[in-house]
Amino acid sequence: MKTRKLNMKSLLLIKAIMFVIVLVFPVMSCTNLDEKLYTELLPDEFFQSEEEFLAALGTAYVRLGGYASGDVNNLQETTTDEMVVPTRGSDWDDGGNWRRLHLHSWKYEDNATGGAWDFCFQGVSTCNNVMYQFQQQVVKGSITQEVADQYAAELRVLRGFFYWQLIDLYGNVPLVLDWATAEAAPPTKTRAEVYNAIVADLEDAVPALSKDRNDNTYGRLTYWAGKTLLAKLYMNAGVYVGTPQWQKVIDICDEIINDGPYKLTEDYFANFNEANNTSSEIIWAIPYDEVFFTGFNLPMQTLHYGSQFTYNLTAQPWNGFCSLEEFYNSYEATDKRKGQPGTVTEPFVGRGNFLAGIQYNSNGSFVKDDGHDKKDPDGDTLNFGNIGTGQPQINELGPQSWRQSGVRIGKWEFTAGATSDLSNDFGIFRLADLHLMKAEALWRLSGDAADVDALAEVNMIRDRAGIDPLASLDGPLSFAIEDGSVAGGELFNEMGREMAFEHNRRQDLIRWGFWEMNAKWTIPFHNVGDVTLSDEYLRLFPINRDKLSANPNLDQNPGYPTE
Repeated sequence: MKTRKLNMKSLLLIKAIMFVIVLVFPVMSCTNLDEKLYTELLPDEFFQSEEEFLAALGTAYVRLGGYASGDVNNLQETTTDEMVVPTRGSDWDDGGNWRRLHLHSWKYEDNATGGAWDFCFQGVSTCNNVMYQFQQQVVKGSITQEVADQYAAELRVLRGFFYWQLIDLYGNVPLVLDWATAEAAPPTKTRAEVYNAIVADLEDAVPALSKDRNDNTYGRLTYWAGKTLLAKLYMNAGVYVGTPQWQKVIDICDEIINDGPYKLTEDYFANFNEANNTSSEIIWAIPYDEVFFTGFNLPMQTLHYGSQFTYNLTAQPWNGFCSLEEFYNSYEATDKRKGQPGTVTEPFVGRGNFLAGIQYNSNGSFVKDDGHDKKDPDGDTLNFGNIGTGQPQINELGPQSWRQSGVRIGKWEFTAGATSDLSNDFGIFRLADLHLMKAEALWRLSGDAADVDALAEVNMIRDRAGIDPLASLDGPLSFAIEDGSVAGGELFNEMGREMAFEHNRRQDLIRWGFWEMNAKWTIPFHNVGDVTLSDEYLRLFPINRDKLSANPNLDQNPGYPTE
């Protein structure tokens, strides 16, 4: 149970949830007269202690709950060469939504485009609201302007995170930085306007954040996390505003790597264990909890129905998300991150980013799939990806993908007896990413595939994975081996292998200019009407139809319907 690691890191969020209940349900009754009647508190009666100020701050962080497994993940990952959701008979059809994401043929009515928009703007709105409430306390004399500014700095950086997602996914969006003066139907601003505004805001706010790394700052934005956010924006500045900022990326990476309180973990999977809150590498994490702060439901999304008996899960998984054959095979056989597939003689050995091969029940017997597809050469023995048989990993995208097809995502530890929600924290930023970002920035500036400094950063990551160092950053792309070597190809592959399923891949594909090569990783499909689209306008998602209807001042992105 989560209580094993329930500590200070969860306290802020628990209080935040209580605070939300107080504000939303101010007149709910309570029959236990021995307890303090929190549900009868009014907003004006709050803000009486530092504890309550922190709880108010936490309401903004609660908005992150849908990040790991929600629509941002669906847009950033299932559109790439590392994750897909096949249609398995009648399962995971959902009107073709999941297939369209993989084929880049999404529509402006599709749920994910609206869901990610809501996630981001609800976060922005909550940050603005809480900043306004803190400022109101200054007016009332409850706190000083200095204290309010300190809270506001943290909220401005959190708001910057939500806006980073918005300009990355949608490009041109409304810019709303003040709760009191916010328009009911704010107009669209250009991507460059929003980028410049949030970068300026971050550059001003980040220096005010704490540099401490302890229980009190865990799950919150510190100076180091704020700097990492800036580095991620600079990293994609060429895409966002047409002006690369490689030297700024290097400068921030150097500062965090050299001066920050972080170091690479010896064991890569320490970053993804159930107790990963002790990782020395995670710079900023969402502290999920299977009881108190749910939402990271990866085991439900990726595991097969029968996997319930491998881990003795309290709920049956949904048999959906998996990875692709080419991406799985981009790892060397000895790469510790890949893991070893289960075989007919023994279960998989050690952890891996993937769950592959024959699957076993917790009692050591084979997992049997009574509803297996009759054409599946593995029969009723559950076998993820048909490793080693020569059969396709995923027979087709839809409409009849085999129930067992596709290696599954096993990067985060699935503990025995777990519920549908993981207690593993989701690291938004971690140090390994900064090493790889620095490597790319160095290579971009030098243009040298044998750049000694860039290779040193990459090979530090490979050494931990137990694989030989690279002598060149060039190489064939993992999803297009037949095309031969491309400039920086092996560096690009390494970024995928290390940061798999951590919401980086779509950004990488676009920044490297490989996004329009999606036909090369598309899985065969036979559903009438399905098509693969490849065009530069698809680098941005459409503004969802419902949002356009609700706000006439929104401008649709080019290439998509406007009404």
